[in-house]
Amino acid sequence: MTNATRDVGGWGELGPRRYQRYVAAFDWVVHCVNEGYYLEAIAVLDSLICERLGSRLGHVTKKPVETVDTCSKLCKKLVGRNSTVGSEEDPSFCEAIKDIQKWLARRNEAMHATAKVLRSDRSPKDFTAILQSHKQDAIDGIRCLRAFDDLDAESRKVAEKIPATSPNAFFPERRGIYPRTELPRELRLQKGSSANSMGTSRAATNNRGT
Repeated sequence: MTNATRDVGGWGELGPRRYQRYVAAFDWVVHCVNEGYYLEAIAVLDSLICERLGSRLGHVTKKPVETVDTCSKLCKKLVGRNSTVGSEEDPSFCEAIKDIQKWLARRNEAMHATAKVLRSDRSPKDFTAILQSHKQDAIDGIRCLRAFDDLDAESRKVAEKIPATSPNAFFPERRGIYPRTELPRELRLQKGSSANSMGTSRAATNNRGT
């Protein structure tokens, strides 16, 4: 990647290309969770969450977003840290971003400490059991991403904008086509639950912003 700042969609087919990438990436996350590849799912989720945080930051600040910004840095820019005030003013988004920050700490543990052994560690778990323990981290990462995306879709709708995730990149059960992958049991809609509208028609997808 050579761009210093995040490209803004809306022209040059970038919006549809982003949408296709998001759908493929999210479906791969679901596949990985279903097959037990939890660390890979977490790694792809980290990229997706980072993408959408960057999009939100650009939307609220109306300024270019650096491509080198990590999830943690984007969260700090949005909700602030200590005495620093963030750019995000919507309380619902602030709450969702704080949930993402909590998940990021678990992501770090999963990605960077899975193979570590401490002298004081007397856990009977073998490596396979340790990997299995990160299933919930992957499930909760999906929940964080989808909660944030629901807020973002509604916010863009009010602003008469179309996000690059529309329609329902992270909600295969809402796409109106047979899902490529089946959601893990923990994430399936309960009977009687209402799903969001099918949203934007594919004819309008080239007008997607970010």
